Amino acid sequence: MQSTDRAVLTERIFAGALVLATGMQIAESLVPRVPIFPWLRLGLSWAILLPFLLSFGTRPAIALFLARNVLSLSYGGQPPSTFLISSLSGVLSLVLTGNVIRWLVDRKWFGWIGASVALAASFNVLQLAAVTAILVGHSGNLFQLGPILAWSAVSGTLVAWLARSFATPTLWDDVDRAVPGHAANLDRTAATTPWVRLAIWSALAIVPFAISDWRLLGIYSGALLLIAYGRRGFAGLRIVRQSWPYFAFLAWLHLLDTPGHFLSSSPVTAEGLRAFALHASRLCAFLLATQELAPLIPWRRLAPTSIWARGMGLALPLLPGLFPVATKAARSWWSKRKEPGRKNLAQTILGGLRSDS
Repeated sequence: MQSTDRAVLTERIFAGALVLATGMQIAESLVPRVPIFPWLRLGLSWAILLPFLLSFGTRPAIALFLARNVLSLSYGGQPPSTFLISSLSGVLSLVLTGNVIRWLVDRKWFGWIGASVALAASFNVLQLAAVTAILVGHSGNLFQLGPILAWSAVSGTLVAWLARSFATPTLWDDVDRAVPGHAANLDRTAATTPWVRLAIWSALAIVPFAISDWRLLGIYSGALLLIAYGRRGFAGLRIVRQSWPYFAFLAWLHLLDTPGHFLSSSPVTAEGLRAFALHASRLCAFLLATQELAPLIPWRRLAPTSIWARGMGLALPLLPGLFPVATKAARSWWSKRKEPGRKNLAQTILGGLRSDS
């Protein structure tokens, strides 16, 4: 295989893995946190990150992890503090343990469980250290170190089982086939790049994250809705309609889990309603702007040596359709669970993404 073909293959695999990892990360966030132990989560997206690390190496795995966090921030309304602490802890964990884990697995000294538990333990301990140093400012919460290590063994084992079920010999071939070859913009040259439009839509995609007033953001997203309808009709609004699971996630996160002053005869607080309006308007504006932006970006020129940046460009058009496809694929997978030779759930979801695209 020539180097160009190999690069195209790898960036498509990165895009498919990113869609799966981000979807699992956001879906897991629907589970309420335990107040004293907020880190008590399985880390389901590591079921994709772990086989990706073992197949492609530490630097690509770091790129996938950071891209997953960026998309979780954009689509899942993740607080900036959570994004920063998670990103710092994850990068340090992969830097310190990634190559060691791959070396141990290559020599059969570590299996899936050992690799997964080691990653979970290093990530959780580093996250506790980051929270202690950055947010708490004292060592009072270090009593959680013992429970964290015990939970790392449990969660790492469960994630290893899930990762092993995903990591079939054809996993990356299935991921590659799931990413449609729609991104002609990857080969766009400088002569054909509409730089003015690119700059305008780039600014319009960034602006929502600079606005913190829910009223202004609502007006801004409303204006983009009108622009999208004027340019494409109802087809221009499809990306927002298709992304309804993300809005449902934001409603769950903010309407039902925000302390403050309760509205009369309801479990919703005024603060939660404002937080939902802010994050839902932000997501709506981001979706509409990136819908126009994604086909304009000349990925091969902006990132000539980074197949991972270009892979993220391929992932953006796929993510809005993930949860409707995943729900349909899960029903199909469950109905065929007793059939010999059936595909695993990851293959079923990826096949659904391909046909939906």
